Amino acid sequence: MKEKIIEPTENSKCNVFPVAIKNVKLSGFLGKRMEINRKVSIPSLYKNFEKYGTVNNFRIVSGEKSGEITKRLATDSDLYKWIEGVSFDLQNTYNKENEKLLEYLIKIIGKSQEKSGYLNTNAYLTTKKFDNLKFSHELYCGGHLIQSAIAHFRSSGKDNFLNIAIKWADYICKEFGKGKLEKTDGHPEVEMAFVELYRTTKEKKYLEMAKFFLEVENPEYWGLPNIPFIKFKELEGHAVRMLYLSCGATDYYSETGDKKYKETLLKLWNDLSERKIYITGGVGSRYDGETFGYPYELPNLRSYCESCASIASMMWQYRMFLLFPESKYFDIFETTLYNGFLSGISFDGEKYFYVNPLASRGNYERKQWYGTTCCPPNIQRMIASLPGYFYSINEKGIYINLYGEGISEISLFSGEKVKIIQKTKYPFEGKVEIDIALDKEKQFSIFLRIPSWSKKTKIKDGKDEFSPNPGYYEIKKIWKGENKIIINFDISPSFYISHPEIESTKNCIAIKKGPIVYCLESIDNPKISLFSSKIKKQKLNEKFEKGFFDWVPIIYGEIMNLETTKLPIYENEKFYPELIYKKERFKAIPYFLWANRGKSKMVVWIEKAY
Repeated sequence: MKEKIIEPTENSKCNVFPVAIKNVKLSGFLGKRMEINRKVSIPSLYKNFEKYGTVNNFRIVSGEKSGEITKRLATDSDLYKWIEGVSFDLQNTYNKENEKLLEYLIKIIGKSQEKSGYLNTNAYLTTKKFDNLKFSHELYCGGHLIQSAIAHFRSSGKDNFLNIAIKWADYICKEFGKGKLEKTDGHPEVEMAFVELYRTTKEKKYLEMAKFFLEVENPEYWGLPNIPFIKFKELEGHAVRMLYLSCGATDYYSETGDKKYKETLLKLWNDLSERKIYITGGVGSRYDGETFGYPYELPNLRSYCESCASIASMMWQYRMFLLFPESKYFDIFETTLYNGFLSGISFDGEKYFYVNPLASRGNYERKQWYGTTCCPPNIQRMIASLPGYFYSINEKGIYINLYGEGISEISLFSGEKVKIIQKTKYPFEGKVEIDIALDKEKQFSIFLRIPSWSKKTKIKDGKDEFSPNPGYYEIKKIWKGENKIIINFDISPSFYISHPEIESTKNCIAIKKGPIVYCLESIDNPKISLFSSKIKKQKLNEKFEKGFFDWVPIIYGEIMNLETTKLPIYENEKFYPELIYKKERFKAIPYFLWANRGKSKMVVWIEKAY
């Protein structure tokens, strides 16, 4: 079995390749998040699937029970994402009850499938199959079905779910294509599913189907321009849809090497990284249509930053990295992971954000369920898959992409097994001890990712010491027995400014500690007017405190708090010199933890005092 998130073929254009999820056992901070996901998020989310009719839809369609379908678009995909996440989790930690539950769900899903192969419980929302692709999400759900079936196959070795997915995929191949239905789903997703199905079955028709969906001019798109992927000049339209489409295009390029895709992919990635991403890694700035905005249009109070968009971005960064193994892709992945992604779920694992603003006047709170509940199961499957992102391999050696406490066993291209133990409190502390052990001596390289935020990194390898620049740092030698590498990242708190064309953060500064963005929350700063205070660059203090945040450093500093509270909305110019500011001590917490203690005001960016 190949228990990996995705599995590029041996003939792909990838320069590095995934490792098996089961071979990476995380502890520490991310290990705790995975444990909460396993014990709380997965079961509580399934209870809501039962409560709100997601599972009953299949029971009704399969004939197992009578009743009325819950008519929520894309509801099938929510369950499929949950199944995919559980399949990932089973690769890491076996759970007999979850395994039995999956078998039951696969059974009723199979019974819900028509003889033709068509499978969608919300088919009753359309008068005819595929007659309302703009909104029906039939192919979107089908894509998630295929991906979850592949994950289940790689986890269990059983092909019962995979066969259901293949039957469905074959029906799509029969109905769509040149001279048939020449359009695609209003919500891209099926593109990367078909590439992965090709990788799993080696049936080239699935790769050709992915190409068709990527290149057809599609009048059914909702939230995206009606153009083939290769004609995109920038990221535009619905953020999640655009990024899922980019994932599919990246997968397709990796298997074909079609150069026109490479050009578009690099152009779009530069657009994201240089003009359309928040400091938290969040993407999709507009509420209207859940879309990307203009370049540098990154408002704070009105920022949308859908949790699914953060996940889609992480998926894309990973795929781009496999093709072009540069640290910049995992820099964005890591930033998103510890900020824009983790903010989407409560610390207890039961509630979720659909949107993740960078400022709040106290009107946001996480919920267990949404009318469109795409984000919760998406978050759950991403957490379950995290071990698969930590390491990558090629003929040269092993890439260490992420840092965190854990024990892993990585197989080199040549077959030798290497045991890697990370001892660290990363991302809250900068010291990482990496123990590397193997039975036989072997020459290969270890590539250590040096994040862009670490300006002064120190590496000790035995008696050798290095001070590398950001990027992947290669240690090539003959490894034998037990080895130790010690990395000290510069993880001290720092102030960040933004591009001058970002209007909402002009003359403002934000605080980061390593990959973690900090924010000020009103519950910790009751005396401070968060939206009218000013802050100077200064030496910041860190402290661990007992209580809710006793496992994460709190940052303290001084802020100039506006004392005059009753101001007219407008006043003549002579008034303004009379504004009175008083020094106050502020307390900042990691952004991903905000709103865990109820509704509160919050800011990431604070006006700079001169």
